[in-house]
Amino acid sequence: MESETGVASALLQANDAQLAVLPGESLPWPKEVCLYQPLEELQLLLPEQASCLAVKSYLRMCRLPYTERQCDNAEFMSTGGRLTKLPLLRLGRRLFAEFEPIVGHVECTQLENAVSSWLGFEEREDMRAEVAYVENTFTLAELHQCYKESPIYVEHTQPRIGSAHPWPLSSIRRREKCAEALRLLRVYQWDKLNTRDVQAQLQQCCQLLSDKLEARESNSKLSANYLYGQQPCELDALVFGHVASILSSQLASPMLGDTVRAYPRLVAHSRGIDHVYHQDKQLGGLD
Repeated sequence: MESETGVASALLQANDAQLAVLPGESLPWPKEVCLYQPLEELQLLLPEQASCLAVKSYLRMCRLPYTERQCDNAEFMSTGGRLTKLPLLRLGRRLFAEFEPIVGHVECTQLENAVSSWLGFEEREDMRAEVAYVENTFTLAELHQCYKESPIYVEHTQPRIGSAHPWPLSSIRRREKCAEALRLLRVYQWDKLNTRDVQAQLQQCCQLLSDKLEARESNSKLSANYLYGQQPCELDALVFGHVASILSSQLASPMLGDTVRAYPRLVAHSRGIDHVYHQDKQLGGLD
């Protein structure tokens, strides 16, 4: 653990160096690309799981190879972030954390592989605004359920937070991470919301996404079309990360699962992405 922390510290210093990219030019994808996340069975919480799955899906859509590593100190290796601080992506000597910074780096340096390069300027700007809205809504709803719903907190959140540390460090870490989550909820004014209010926020987001999919449908049949047409973009990867995690994880509250299942177009969209990019490994076993 100490050696990995030392490596992360050295990489953080290297991360300050800016790479010059000429307009219309792509940089070579590094040979050593590693995605770090906490231990999935013991540590990973629902918002973190969704963020990690969204990044994996995005990289697969871009056909950019990476290796995956689970380690108990992944969140402490992170360079920071706005919401979950995870996953951490090491590209050679550079580090990036969370979905949007990773996508932003790929868009700037991998013009030939960036999955949304086919979109026009206005569509790309609209899509980026929707990415921010969807990420905020789903992540805050997941955080609210993890930390404000007592049964979920006691059964899943509390034991997972402290699992990597012996007592009393485990108790200290629980207090710290709980305080961080509650601060985020206060910042975004979700701390006073009850479960019904959270569900209403999530329903509004799901309805917007479902309406976009409906506009892309043909022959009035449910389809797994992508949110901006016949090709995927980062919004598809982000939505899949959250929807698939909610539907497949034991960490999700019944409210989250019931809300998402009420939008069959959204479920069909995620099943389509799972089939194409994950060989039905995320949702294939679900009814």
